[in-house]
Amino acid sequence: MTKLICVSGDSFTQEYWQQPSDRWSNLIGAMDNIAMGGAGNERIFYTTLEYLNKNNPDVLIVGWTSTARGSLFHQDGGRLIITPIRCFHEETAKDYQNILEFYYKNLHNNFVNFRNTLNYMIFLQNYCKNKSIKLLYFRSVMGETLDDLSLEKIASEAYMIRDDKNIEKMGIQYNLNLLKDLISKLDKNIWVKEFWFSMMDYIWSNFDIKEYGDGKPLPKEAVKSWAEIIKTHL
Repeated sequence: MTKLICVSGDSFTQEYWQQPSDRWSNLIGAMDNIAMGGAGNERIFYTTLEYLNKNNPDVLIVGWTSTARGSLFHQDGGRLIITPIRCFHEETAKDYQNILEFYYKNLHNNFVNFRNTLNYMIFLQNYCKNKSIKLLYFRSVMGETLDDLSLEKIASEAYMIRDDKNIEKMGIQYNLNLLKDLISKLDKNIWVKEFWFSMMDYIWSNFDIKEYGDGKPLPKEAVKSWAEIIKTHL
């Protein structure tokens, strides 16, 4: 019986620059690809949620991305994809430089985005477990690591009153404990290869990647190798 496989994520899952026959999502037989290049984790989570409200796949594969990215809704109902270098309407591709500047000046916070991403991961893993959907996670361009030093840096980036250094120190510790508690709730067995495994790190470490994006696809052998790794988990 053919499995209904859905994949979600950013450009490493959408594979816009790859020929359809070369895309790892097609090589593993995925029927639904809801990924979007440049997408942030909020977009990944909510489009996956929308998909699951209408469909019941056998397998769901999610590639989590950079927490430097965000998303907002335009007044026309379309979603704006926000990255540090570009903000664009995902349906019309129109650029919104003014919103990009406003977002990073007034809205973006690394701690909040990372905390939210962990919550997204936990919710989807629990949902899929209850629905008997096989779930696989990996990181694409998400650079955060889970060592204490890195987590403390993320915790320190939360908004807080910093006039009193003792209170600031307590605030950082509180946020650090919050992150560690969320991480402890992640299912380490649903990750491709190993917990917190990165597709980008794997490809860049094992293949000669000079350029990627803007019309330059990943090498076919790199994408094929990744597809073979995914297949071992299906």
